[in-house]
Amino acid sequence: MLKIGVLGGGNGAFITAADLALRGFNVNICETPRFERNIALAKEKGKIKLEVRGNLPIKSGFAKINKITTDIKEAVKDRDIIFVVVPAFAQKIFAEWGAEIFSPEQIIVLEPGNFGGSLEFAEILKKKCVNKKLPIFVEFECMIYSGFKNDSGSVWVSGYKKNLKVATYPGEFINEIFPKLISIYPDLEKASNVLETGLSNTNATLHAPILALNSGWVEHKDKNFLFYWEGCSPAVARVAEKIDLERLLIGKELGINLISTKDIIIKWYEYQGAKGNTLYEVLSKNPAYEWDYAPKTFQHRFFLEDVPYGMIPMENLGKILKVKTPLITAIIEIASRLTNQDLRSEGRDLRSLGLQDVCKEKLLERVRIGV
Repeated sequence: MLKIGVLGGGNGAFITAADLALRGFNVNICETPRFERNIALAKEKGKIKLEVRGNLPIKSGFAKINKITTDIKEAVKDRDIIFVVVPAFAQKIFAEWGAEIFSPEQIIVLEPGNFGGSLEFAEILKKKCVNKKLPIFVEFECMIYSGFKNDSGSVWVSGYKKNLKVATYPGEFINEIFPKLISIYPDLEKASNVLETGLSNTNATLHAPILALNSGWVEHKDKNFLFYWEGCSPAVARVAEKIDLERLLIGKELGINLISTKDIIIKWYEYQGAKGNTLYEVLSKNPAYEWDYAPKTFQHRFFLEDVPYGMIPMENLGKILKVKTPLITAIIEIASRLTNQDLRSEGRDLRSLGLQDVCKEKLLERVRIGV
């Protein structure tokens, strides 16, 4: 059985480690020393409590974790696959931390990659480890789980995505790596490349628009509302659908046959009861979102991650491909004002990936063969 390493100490990392351990995998989990408090109770007890809400193909229980540590060398030693389950803005931190430790024989999974995560990760490893063969990277189009931690020793999960797409970087290794991935998650599907997975993360087209268009309620601290069930009104959903059309046009110009956000959500969650003819119907009634409450602040990853690492790269691609993105640009501007931050200066744009002067053909070649 494959040996698994999980990097991160947040919601997704805890669910990943607990679920895989309960399914029999040997799992290590590692958080940075700065945030050791995130794993304190789990480290003390040597296990993570996982609570399943809803009808999911996952079981609840106390997951015995092989190692719970802040020592990355200890965490990744002898691991076959390493899941990096952190916000996009933290992927760089873990890449730099583990650059000289990761083995070329290991598979590094970014869950999710957002846009360009594997390219950034590879560039960091290449610069820090000159002449060293790089690992193969995998990007999930989105986090496979949905849930939240109760404390530093327990977590609950209410959503599990089936038919989630994955791609490798370099893309030419997908057929070699895919059998190992489906031995862990049997319902995964192949994407054409990491551009497809990066453009298929629904967080980029949903989180920021819904949060921005509910900003008045967010600032009412006594108002605790369900993000999708209550925050996604028919009008809000229409805006999100128009943003989605801009994303689909970018994909079309790249020769990638993307599907709508509505259809992606149904594909992931139909077995849990997701259905509807419009994005509003799907989001406002999806059973997987029954416990998903809205953030109480604008200083939240729905803006701080999904705009700089999702919407801004889409805006950049639109400029290169001559696809107009007025609504994507509008939400970037609104989010920047609401957070009082220049989110463009913090984003993973094409310049930061060394792709600012790359044409469409060179971009597609880059994701196929790597650096």
